Amino acid sequence: MNLRFEEETKKERRIQLLKETIWFLAAAVLVVLLAWLIVRFALKKVSVIGSAMETTLYNGEDVIVNKTSYLLLSPGRGAVVAFYPEQKEGEEMPLDDSSVIIRRIVGLPGETVQIKDGQIYINDEEIEESYDFPDMLSSGLANDKIKLEGDEYFVLSDNRADMDDSRNSSFTKVKRGNLIGKVILTLSPISLIGGPEQEKKEQKDETETKQEAK
Repeated sequence: MNLRFEEETKKERRIQLLKETIWFLAAAVLVVLLAWLIVRFALKKVSVIGSAMETTLYNGEDVIVNKTSYLLLSPGRGAVVAFYPEQKEGEEMPLDDSSVIIRRIVGLPGETVQIKDGQIYINDEEIEESYDFPDMLSSGLANDKIKLEGDEYFVLSDNRADMDDSRNSSFTKVKRGNLIGKVILTLSPISLIGGPEQEKKEQKDETETKQEAK
């Protein structure tokens, strides 16, 4: 009796171990599949082209774009976005990575944008940006008020001396349909996207906080 009981117990343990192994393998396969789907459809690796986004991003630097960021929500002011250039009527949108552009959103759909004396005005009110950007040497098209349509965004280079942005007549505004997604990470080193001289501003804020505490 004891021998038969032990055999039954061992058999139940083997069955239980087999079930646990199957569940573990199924979970592992599911995790790998989910990770592949996220990388394949939700994220995109893009290389920065040119010096327009310095000192936030540099030429040749690899970044990760979240393609799902704006499926339900709209881009906000200050977001760094990747997009395809506007095409002339009859031309197909290029989908190769070499044509991807990265800039920072300043003006939102329906707003009026103007740049005077290096300062940005939205709907006739001066805005304060989150980071210390280089001085703008020219307002370009934004010297006059620019009214954005319901699907248009006004973007600027972080290197504000570089006019390869919406101030330039050959660049124009960015259509919602041309957006790829939000730039969220740099890969080398891995870090969240911020802005130029971010550390300088953080140190300044920290110093001011300490002085106020005294």
